[in-house]
Formats: sequence, structure tokens, C-alpha cells
Amino acid sequence: MASLSYREKTLYATLFIELAVYIPYFVFHGQNSVGKVAGMIAAIIVLQIVAQAIIAALARNRLTDERDRQIELRGYRAGYFTFASLMALGLAMLWFHSGVIHNLNLEHRNMGLHFISVFFGILVIADITKTATQLIAYRRSL
Repeated sequence: MASLSYREKTLYATLFIELAVYIPYFVFHGQNSVGKVAGMIAAIIVLQIVAQAIIAALARNRLTDERDRQIELRGYRAGYFTFASLMALGLAMLWFHSGVIHNLNLEHRNMGLHFISVFFGILVIADITKTATQLIAYRRSL
């Protein structure tokens, strides 16, 4: 990783930490609870602080230039597009299932937690898309 810039190293650390925390959460979440979500958020915060501090201590050049800013904008554009697309798809599917099929029990007590998990998953996918797009842009020319 000696040839990587400071920004690339932080992006790789961010992507690794997000995948290491989000994948087990969504695979093994079972019953949703506030404690599990709070634990996941606390784990991300602590791991990010430790990883970014180590990278910052070992990095020599932490300056950003115009290319870094353009790559960041490209990543945010991909992330927002992913978020908006998946949100529209999710809302359309909700409308289709509740309006056409009429058998979606929206009054079920765990349905609210299920919708929150789905929309949180959409946010996670958009954030990982943003980070991955930035990493790809660093490896390719603009």
C-alpha cells in the first residue's frame, strides 16, 4: 500500500470497516433492537477513529488537490443516484404490494422495524457505492 495516497488509504479503511460491521449486522440481525443498532454504530465510530488515527500518523502527505475533490464529487453522485433509485424502487414495491395485492398487513407490530431495516440497508448500499466509486476513480484516470 506504499503507492496509495492518503485519501485512498482512508477509503480502503472505511470500506473494510463498513463491510466488517454491516455484513454481520444484516446477516445475523434476527430480531431488530435498538441495542444492536447502537452497538453497530458505536463499533463503526470506534473502529473508524482508530483506523483513521493510525493512517494519519503514518501518512506523510495529507494534502488534497482538485483531483481529490472531483473524485469525491463523483463518489457522492453515484451514492445519491443509488440511494434515490433504490428508494423509488422500494416505495414503488410497497405501493404495489399494499395497493394491488391487498394482503400486506401494514398493521403488524414488527412491520415498522422491517421498513426501517430495509431503508437503513438502502443507506448502507448507497454509502458503500460512494466509497467504491471513489476507490475505482483513484485507480483509473478521470
